[in-house]
Amino acid sequence: MEQYPCPYGGYLKCNNPLCEYRHSLSEVLHLCSDVLLKIAEGDTSYKIDLQCERYAVQRLINSINKVSEELSAMIELTHELAIGICEHFDVLRSIHEGDFTATASEDSPVEIVRMLGQLINKQKETFMKFISDIKKQDEEILHLYEQQKTIISSVGVAIIVVEEDMTIEFTNEEFEALTGYKKEEIEGKMKWTEFFAEEMLEKMIEYYKLRRISPSLAPRQYESKLKDRNGKVRDVLLSVAMIPYTKKSVASIIDISERKKIQEQIIHSQKMESLGVLSGRVAHEFNNILTGIIGFAGLLHTKIEEPALKNFVEKILDAGERARDLAKKLLTFSRKEEVGEVQKISLNKYLKEFSDFVRPIIGKDIELKLHFPEEEIFYKIDKTHLEVILMNLVTNARDAMPEGGKLSIGLKEIYIDAEYSYTHPLVKPGDYVLLCVSDTGKGMDEETKQKIFEPFFTTKPKGKGTGLGLATVFGLVRQYDGHIHVYSEPSKGTTFKIYLPAKDRKTKHSIDPEVLKGKETILVVDDDEQTRGFVSSFLKEYGYTVYEAKNGDEALELYEKHKDEIALCLIDLVMPGIPGIEVMRHIKRIKPEAKVIIMSGHPVQLKDVISVEKTVSPEEILFKIRNTIDEKE
Repeated sequence: MEQYPCPYGGYLKCNNPLCEYRHSLSEVLHLCSDVLLKIAEGDTSYKIDLQCERYAVQRLINSINKVSEELSAMIELTHELAIGICEHFDVLRSIHEGDFTATASEDSPVEIVRMLGQLINKQKETFMKFISDIKKQDEEILHLYEQQKTIISSVGVAIIVVEEDMTIEFTNEEFEALTGYKKEEIEGKMKWTEFFAEEMLEKMIEYYKLRRISPSLAPRQYESKLKDRNGKVRDVLLSVAMIPYTKKSVASIIDISERKKIQEQIIHSQKMESLGVLSGRVAHEFNNILTGIIGFAGLLHTKIEEPALKNFVEKILDAGERARDLAKKLLTFSRKEEVGEVQKISLNKYLKEFSDFVRPIIGKDIELKLHFPEEEIFYKIDKTHLEVILMNLVTNARDAMPEGGKLSIGLKEIYIDAEYSYTHPLVKPGDYVLLCVSDTGKGMDEETKQKIFEPFFTTKPKGKGTGLGLATVFGLVRQYDGHIHVYSEPSKGTTFKIYLPAKDRKTKHSIDPEVLKGKETILVVDDDEQTRGFVSSFLKEYGYTVYEAKNGDEALELYEKHKDEIALCLIDLVMPGIPGIEVMRHIKRIKPEAKVIIMSGHPVQLKDVISVEKTVSPEEILFKIRNTIDEKE
């Protein structure tokens, strides 16, 4: 500026029309303006390559070029920063989505981007370690859960977890088997109150509420009655506790129906023993009194000559004889009557002769059937006692079928194992002769069955029965250390089974074990775990492959899956849910030529159905299986 003094406006403004720099300065300023505009638009590629003599103009050009360079460097830095942040963002997004394969770059020229990449990679390593620890904990929790699930499933006890609003949150397989419902039907949908008998609910709900106020106020263990899907009621034992820090409770449920039945059997046996002792003492004293009455009445009869008085004495003697006969029956019931002549007789031959004798007595409208083995069965017994036993049972059967029906008398040799003895504690394991009398009459209810062997109890009209017939049978059977059991339901007939211990019976012909062996696959279906396990174990010992099912649904599912492999199905007759006969029919629909044997706890006669009793020996069951598979039956 000092080098070029200008009186017309200085170095940026020129009002001198004669100035030689006037127009060139304007062009330079226009150029500077265009470059600045480009820079403002973000284009830093332009530079002003001019050298001006004027210091101010050159300084302006240099400043504009410097701004362009600085802005270009800033744009490049911003670009590098943006690219780095975008790359790191993609890595963070991948990590967020669970993909830990991506790695952030640590080579950026921008220090902050480089540091950010290092930080992301460090966090990724921390996350991966954290996730690894979580997976390990998950595996441990899953292992613990599976372990607890196995324990809960194998304890053989039904277990449920109940929420505060009484909804069942969890149940195990035993509860499914006990109730007939599936887990998906129960959990989160059904309340525990739906599974118990109405007469028990009021008290149970009271316990439920008290337990949530103070657990000590409600009993931890008590008995109740549970009903299954079909309305069948079972006696159960509940153990209930609260889950800590929640309002939920957990309950274990044990089916004690069999235990109660066993207790009832023992109590009933004790009652019958007490009645026997009482009857024996009464009959003994009664006989002593009758001896005097009949004796003095006899002397009086010889002394009296007047016909009218003599007739009165004869009536006294007749009444005394009837009373003596009654006392004799009471002594029989109490097992104090002396056993007469005991001889070994062929029961097959005796029963055939007896059937010929009773056919005219029972009437033409009752069909009599005999079921005997080909091999003769011998037993030491007083024939008179055997006749009394059979006549009483046949007479009762005839009276139970006033409109006709079927009467069956069966005879067989059986072996009672420890399992049957467990459910019938008065019967010891061992060999027995089984005498069975069945009818298709009107049957009996449970209350009647509990009383039929008691002296003077009768269901017949007044004057039609003394109530000592079955009491006499009971006493005679017990004299031979035997046992008598009755199976009956209203409108479904009655079966009396007499078990006589075979102490001196004829040696049974043994079956060659090799004949009983097989390599086929058998499906065993039984709701009782002990029975199912027992049958499966001896089948496996004899070479068979076994599938087990605890109910009809499970059996059909297994059969559908392995129908080409399974050679025979061994199915329990009575099961919760689908009965054995229905399971057999479903299997026949799946495969018409399927071979099926029905198992039952008592003798059954089903048309076109092969059956076997559970109480027979394993060898007999195996023999039946082998014959059925080989189509010998």
